Amino acid sequence: MSELQLKEVREVVRKARASSAPGPSGTSYKVYKYCPKLLLRLWYILRVFWRRGRIPDQWRVAEGVWIPKEENSTQLDQFRIISLLCVEAKVFFSAVSKRLCTYLAENNYIDTSVQKGGISGMPGCLEHTGVVTQLIREARENKGNLSVLWLDLENAFGSIPHKLVQFTLTKHHVPSRCRDLIADYYSNFRMRVSSGEITSSWHNVEIGIITGCTISVTLFSLAMNMLTKSAEPECRGPRTNSGQRQPPIRAFMDDLTVMTESVPGCRWILKGLEELVEWARMRFKPAKSRSMVLRKGKVVDKFRFNIADTAIPSISEKPVKSLGKVFDCSLRDTTSIQSTCTELDGWLKSVDKSGLPGKFKAWVYQHGILPRILWPLLVYAVPISTVETLERRADSAPLLLYPLYPLRLYPTPHCQPPLQPGAVAAVVSVRVQQQPLQQTCP
Repeated sequence: MSELQLKEVREVVRKARASSAPGPSGTSYKVYKYCPKLLLRLWYILRVFWRRGRIPDQWRVAEGVWIPKEENSTQLDQFRIISLLCVEAKVFFSAVSKRLCTYLAENNYIDTSVQKGGISGMPGCLEHTGVVTQLIREARENKGNLSVLWLDLENAFGSIPHKLVQFTLTKHHVPSRCRDLIADYYSNFRMRVSSGEITSSWHNVEIGIITGCTISVTLFSLAMNMLTKSAEPECRGPRTNSGQRQPPIRAFMDDLTVMTESVPGCRWILKGLEELVEWARMRFKPAKSRSMVLRKGKVVDKFRFNIADTAIPSISEKPVKSLGKVFDCSLRDTTSIQSTCTELDGWLKSVDKSGLPGKFKAWVYQHGILPRILWPLLVYAVPISTVETLERRADSAPLLLYPLYPLRLYPTPHCQPPLQPGAVAAVVSVRVQQQPLQQTCP
């Protein structure tokens, strides 16, 4: 690989969020966004690090912050660490990560039909969910057979060994310059975490990759792709109505979905994955994994799957939420759609009763509520009548601002066309930016 080019560094800084929190260095992206001479000087320094193949000690430190994974988190395993790193290191490894992704894509080292997480330009989350939903729907409608496993890795980012990352890079023939930089980066990495007013002492990170590091996503995706592809030969995947054979394992980062037409085939793949994950010194979490078996288009509970002699719960016992979509034993979206409507009503009422000024209510509505409604509309088969109901509820929410700013787009109401979903919110946002708020809403 050649030295880093100035245009690569500029592209990384241009795409970075200016509001990102600074790391231990105290410097944010905003400094390099608005100071081109400093960015040029940074490029000179990054070229030296690239030629020497060594990472400075100041880059190998991180300030960690505990954030909860779920509601009412009390145990340590219910939290994850988000690391604040030096911006200069993030710029450097962003450029390296982009080069690594380009190299892997050009040589077809990552099968994007299996691993979609962390691959630039891949609409992985939506495509992954759509394929799984399509296969389940076809099996139900055609009264076919299908076995599905949703597998969850325990502390995936924090338990992946550094030797596995190096082995994966070597296996995929990554150039030695890139491998040496990554190995040196993780060789003596130190971190401390904070919670409230308590800060831990510095400790070495001897296992796991750094969350928040710009190259960690690519490294994890590459390692998981190697493990999943190694277990594929155990059994073939299901076939769609169009006759196309699908891979038996689909992965989005650490979320694995196993789909086969037979229960024995699903057991073979599970056994192969369990052996590979154990070889990598990682392990699955049976309590958060789920299983589903369809026989003649109906869910049956007489088949059980085990991980380390621990039974995996079925979706009849506990529904599973995978990549933002809920799968239950009904195999329909009715319950989830009703839950979405109920949540929308609750959010609108909470904003209305918050006591905030009108322009802040409009901002919360447009930037907080509307984006949360978009994903359910994408992943669930929502009837058009339900969409129209949600549209009426959402568009009626900013009506409390009408006494403040009459929204008349046309001379008379008779020539005004019907509003599109979210149209009122967009108009309200523009009006609020143009005029200061004169009074507060009750």
